[in-house]
Amino acid sequence: MKRRFKTPALAVAVAVAALPLLVACDDGAGDGETADEIASVVAPGKADDFYSVSAQEYYVEGSTTITLDAEWASASVAEREAEIRRLIPYKQVVIGWFLNVYVVDKHDATNEEYGGFKALTKNGSYEDMELTQVDELTWSFSFRQEVGGQLDLIKSIPDARPRGDGTWDFDLAIGVIDNETMQELDTDGEWYRRSPWSSFDPSAVSDERKEILPLVIRPEPGSTDGWMEHDRLFEDGKLTVGIHFGWDYHKAYHEVHSRQVYDWLVAKGFESPVASYDELEHDSGPLTGVTEYDGREIAVEVSIFWGKTGSATDPDTAAGGRQLEADMLESLDSREVVVFNGHSGPFYGFALANWRKTSEGDLDDSELAEVPLNTGVYQLILAEGCDTYALGQAFYDNPYKDGLEDLDIITTTSFSNASTSATVTDVLGALIGPRYSKDSSPKTYSALMRDLDSNSYWFTTMYGVHGIDDAPTVHPFADPALTCAACDRDRDCGEGMRCVGMEDGTRACGAICTASTGCGAGFDCRHTQSSGWLRDMVCVPQTLSCERPVAEPTVVLINEVMPNPADDYNGDGEQSRVHDEFIELVNASAKPVDLAGWSLSDGVGVRHVFATGTELPPGGAIIVFGGGAPTIVPGTTVVQTASTGRLALNNGGDSVRLVDLDGQTVGSARYPDGLDAGTSLNRDKDGDATDSWRYVPASPGTKADGSHF
Repeated sequence: MKRRFKTPALAVAVAVAALPLLVACDDGAGDGETADEIASVVAPGKADDFYSVSAQEYYVEGSTTITLDAEWASASVAEREAEIRRLIPYKQVVIGWFLNVYVVDKHDATNEEYGGFKALTKNGSYEDMELTQVDELTWSFSFRQEVGGQLDLIKSIPDARPRGDGTWDFDLAIGVIDNETMQELDTDGEWYRRSPWSSFDPSAVSDERKEILPLVIRPEPGSTDGWMEHDRLFEDGKLTVGIHFGWDYHKAYHEVHSRQVYDWLVAKGFESPVASYDELEHDSGPLTGVTEYDGREIAVEVSIFWGKTGSATDPDTAAGGRQLEADMLESLDSREVVVFNGHSGPFYGFALANWRKTSEGDLDDSELAEVPLNTGVYQLILAEGCDTYALGQAFYDNPYKDGLEDLDIITTTSFSNASTSATVTDVLGALIGPRYSKDSSPKTYSALMRDLDSNSYWFTTMYGVHGIDDAPTVHPFADPALTCAACDRDRDCGEGMRCVGMEDGTRACGAICTASTGCGAGFDCRHTQSSGWLRDMVCVPQTLSCERPVAEPTVVLINEVMPNPADDYNGDGEQSRVHDEFIELVNASAKPVDLAGWSLSDGVGVRHVFATGTELPPGGAIIVFGGGAPTIVPGTTVVQTASTGRLALNNGGDSVRLVDLDGQTVGSARYPDGLDAGTSLNRDKDGDATDSWRYVPASPGTKADGSHF
């Protein structure tokens, strides 16, 4: 096993009971298909229980303290607080490390009694909030960290206690790390690599070296499935791939798997730069071939790297380790698809060389957050190894990817199977077509995750993809112009479409979809079923008929975002950098909108869920503040505070997402690092659905020019 994650919803085939139905036609009968072979579309609200995920993300929250050394007693309060703020990130690493040791799946470990689930923390995903002075040298702060793991993680925690609000309490034993020690984070010299912290077992540590940290855990809403982004990867007519096999101590699988992938490509018709695998070196150049996608010929270059004994990449030598690292850095900086296959684990990143003989040839999580990436180009990264989930955050912290829409990362949330190269060839096949075909076709991430999870039949690796929220939710080959065109069978509608029978008995074409966001105003993405089994989801009119007028679309916009307050915007008499953050929504529809159950999220997770009875009138505005006791702001009909207690908008740049009751993203906004205090991200024209933004002084409850909505 290799040890060193919005996992999309996975559709499952299930029998459907008698339900109110629409109708769709099945294209699976080939030449024998008839107009009478009818499948059904499941009516709204009837299919929620027919989805599963292989992994789930959770938030873990709590409060802790930092106490300064006695020498700080003579410093000013401002100086002491500044030092506390400097130390907070180090204390977050402490919490993250012990939380990870607790939840990680343990295989024949000496500390198996300390937790032991199928979960991981996402390194660097933490936040610190609500800093409060306790005494002369001590400050407390609340924190939130993110965990990815098994679906029943909360149930598996022995002392998890329900609070009745969708959250659970549990206690975590952690080590006591002094202020000086917790700053020791130099690569390979980190404090947590040393005993007794590396494999922490609280039963083997004296009481003065451990403490109990009360925590709260709650599940995070999952992401929506989407299609892999072939169109972006193939935009310039060329695809470049770098595959890197890390050194393996089991059976030299870095050699075995690199040879298997080489043979897979040659069998697919790729031309090798050398006569055989045995002659391939790290600088030989790529294997080259072509794939056909949507009628276009795409040139493909695949470069393969591994530790080759006796060569410039000898994994047993420092020079070889440095070369392996340089090769991977080149891929990250210049190629569109980058694959790692080897040993990994929490805080350990990618192990490329033989760590038993050299300290060279590895890329830790902290390094991956800083290495050059292919700026301005969409990239897909596969981190294949045990427990690579945390690398998703490391890559998203990387400043070379200012727009997170330019990066997707496939990771694991448990052990992976070291004995197979199938994960690599599965991803290659999803991108450029299967082994004996030159045709590439669209594939959903859920289908790919099922393929990857099936490579280990005796345990579940729980693959997931980070960054899926901006993936296409309508089949890339679907033709929107054919929506609602008359049809008798699927092939009348073309690729990526289905013939859908409407509630009134008529039939019309609809695009295959995974979420309503891509279907357009007045249309919803609904399940189809055939003979009682769930099939594709299809975009259909909200009226369930192409003959009726399309229902008036619901358009609720994120209109203004204030991440860095400079005034008492909520009007409660106190200026607060936490409570005076706000998000302003505007109803651009011609009808009232019931927001009950809708939610607002930032780049970390859900911050606010709208309560029952929250209705936004046509043209009206609503403000959600971070907290406090806000007064009604002139020009708004509703003012609320974040249901989680804070919006926690990151001053270093963040994203905001509005999600409806069905879990569909209906609006999003993103702002960069460096916004001055008091500067909002505001729509270029208030209440206008055009996705154009500007930076203006804060105007909560009014348009940017001061007029009311």
